[in-house]
Amino acid sequence: MKLTAMLRAFGGMLLIACLAFTLSACEGEEGPEGPQGPAGPQGPQGEQGEKGDPGTDGEDGEAGTAGCVQCHDVSATVKAIAVQYEASKHGSGMTFERNGTSCAPCHTHQGFVEVLETGQGSTAASIMNPAPVNCRTCHNIHVNYDQSDYSLATSDPVTMFTGETYDMGSSNLCANCHQPRSADLPEIDGPDFEVTSVRFGPHHGPQSSLLIGASLIKLPGSVSYSSMNSHENVDDGCLTCHMAEAYGAQSGGHTFSMGYDYHGHTVGNTAGCESCHGEIEDFDINGAVTEIEGYLAQLKALLEAEGCLDEEGYAVPGTYGANLAAALWNYRYIALEDRSMGIHNPRLVKAVLQNSIEAVQ
Repeated sequence: MKLTAMLRAFGGMLLIACLAFTLSACEGEEGPEGPQGPAGPQGPQGEQGEKGDPGTDGEDGEAGTAGCVQCHDVSATVKAIAVQYEASKHGSGMTFERNGTSCAPCHTHQGFVEVLETGQGSTAASIMNPAPVNCRTCHNIHVNYDQSDYSLATSDPVTMFTGETYDMGSSNLCANCHQPRSADLPEIDGPDFEVTSVRFGPHHGPQSSLLIGASLIKLPGSVSYSSMNSHENVDDGCLTCHMAEAYGAQSGGHTFSMGYDYHGHTVGNTAGCESCHGEIEDFDINGAVTEIEGYLAQLKALLEAEGCLDEEGYAVPGTYGANLAAALWNYRYIALEDRSMGIHNPRLVKAVLQNSIEAVQ
């Protein structure tokens, strides 16, 4: 009986083991996670806090136009300046297409601004889409939005291309451009000199150089050279005369012109000269202009006879004696490039012309 009970117990245990083994053998890999169920209900919203104190209103700021009206007021000043400048050669000229690296500094607005910042004699590259010289070229327009916007872009002394220093107040601005570029000049009593261009002479606008007595060739002769030019003592140089009281849009002010047309004849605007010379009718003070015109005519005839100058005033390329080439340079400098008929530096111009005439003769 005991044996029979033991066999039954053993058989039961064997059956349970077989079932466990069978279930384990039939179990597969775990399947993917099922989709997420719907969100449960949202809890109740909390209570909103009380609003804070809005504070007191601040003071009203300055009117937006307050800065503008310091310049753009109800007067006609800005309009008058604009009309004058539009009539000037600076404002009406079309030479700002000369945008190459050596021309752009004086012929374009962007070029002038660039070289003032860099201190270089030329721009880094040609100026694309150039703008003409305008208000913002010479003035600090719309920087502070007050009267200081009328201040000049620069009034620093100018080291000229030929090495001299020009320092005459506000007209230093002008001297940045109104000076000749450096050039090879004939040596006095030196070897023959080759003139290669019909435009032989200082590049356009040597007025600042003449004021300080630079770039003319001082040939020896019977007339001594004075080191003094009374016009060097004029306050602000160029501006004192060229920006004197305006006559409409024809002269003075921002036209920079020294004369105007009146019923078919030109009248000099002498307003800037009278603080030194007193009341005068024209620029021919003590016959100085007439005298210099005579010397220029005499020198022109001699140069034409030598074959180095044509009737229109252009140089004739060729090889000439050094002193003859120097006289040619001086003539074109005074008559065709400076064009003040000696007014910018009367003593020096008179001496240079007289000695140039003697050199050619």
